Amino acid sequence: MESPKSSSHEAFMRECLELAAIAQGRTSPNPMVGAIVLDKSGKVVGRGYHHKHGEPHAEVNALAEAGEKAKGGTLYVNLEPCCHHGKTPPCSDKVITSGVKKVICGMVDPNPVVAGGGIKALQDAGIEVVSSVLENECKSLNRGFIKRIKTGLPWVCLKLATTLDAKIADRHGGSRWITGPEARHYVHQLRNQFDAVLVGTNTALIDNPTLNVREIENSRDPVKVLVDKDLKVSFDAKIYTHQTDARTFVITREDRADRKLADLPLVELIGVPYEIAKPTVKVSQLAAGVPLRREDDKQQNRESIVLDLEEGLRQLVKRGINTVLCEGGGSLAGNMIDEDLVDEIIWIVAPKLLHDHLATPALGGRARTLDDAVALHQVTVKNLGQDVAYCAFLAPGFSVLNG
Repeated sequence: MESPKSSSHEAFMRECLELAAIAQGRTSPNPMVGAIVLDKSGKVVGRGYHHKHGEPHAEVNALAEAGEKAKGGTLYVNLEPCCHHGKTPPCSDKVITSGVKKVICGMVDPNPVVAGGGIKALQDAGIEVVSSVLENECKSLNRGFIKRIKTGLPWVCLKLATTLDAKIADRHGGSRWITGPEARHYVHQLRNQFDAVLVGTNTALIDNPTLNVREIENSRDPVKVLVDKDLKVSFDAKIYTHQTDARTFVITREDRADRKLADLPLVELIGVPYEIAKPTVKVSQLAAGVPLRREDDKQQNRESIVLDLEEGLRQLVKRGINTVLCEGGGSLAGNMIDEDLVDEIIWIVAPKLLHDHLATPALGGRARTLDDAVALHQVTVKNLGQDVAYCAFLAPGFSVLNG
């Protein structure tokens, strides 16, 4: 049976997580952190969260609000206080001088420059430390930060919106609107929470998206990322010209990245290695039982450029990106799954059937036997009006959070 004390710890830690989540999409490359200060009688006297990279951390904000009332009290924080100099001084020093007698933290910081050092500094100063309170929830909130620290890659969530028969567009490329208004609003909420939104060339050419956030209170636009190996998308497209303070990164082949874009100061071309390969038959053809035509044979023998998408994602991390929302299309999504670069999937299904083998399938990529099917973990379901969202982890993300 859960003790009253542990129950109290969890209640305050949940509030820390709620505070931290206010800044989703705004703290990278830092983690999201919330903090609460109780005085020695157990009354809340200070709350705070980390608003933005370069600004004071959560503990500093909460202790500043508490002031002298923190002495003899307790600090709750969802991540171990840092013990190193970065953009700001060590939080562990501020905690020690505040006079609190106990610190309850949700998880140890995976960053090697901290990694238990903050807890040790507090303990050496005579402060009692309790750790691993709601640890799984704390890890889940900062999964992008954890993955960046552990692997040098961002957390990638693949969002798909499809008909019930897994089509993302009709045979003419039409995709507006497969899902209803509730689902579209949910996607804007996601964009507001992720550091960056990623699309491929075909999506940019067909849909001409702005990739901004609309109808969300206190929102901001995410960084826009376009995978365009041959720079086919016009620099007059909305992804470049829509008025926003958000940067745009274009992942392209390294021999195309030296182009000067003086008129687009917020746009940066990121050149990555590539290889020349022969494309395989489309999965959609095989799945639909469509016989191969002579044109298909010719296409199979035609060389194509394959970008190093993993290196592209590593370059995003170097530019301060912890989390990426991939919005497709099907070819890019399939390639990302094939290369084990997707951590999480949100598949929104509309109650519609296109029933056309020439409609665009949700995923391209390798043909698989059932034995090779991609396994999903910790599946949850969310109702969005008439639509349904299936949310799950793929192997890379599942390993990061449970390894």
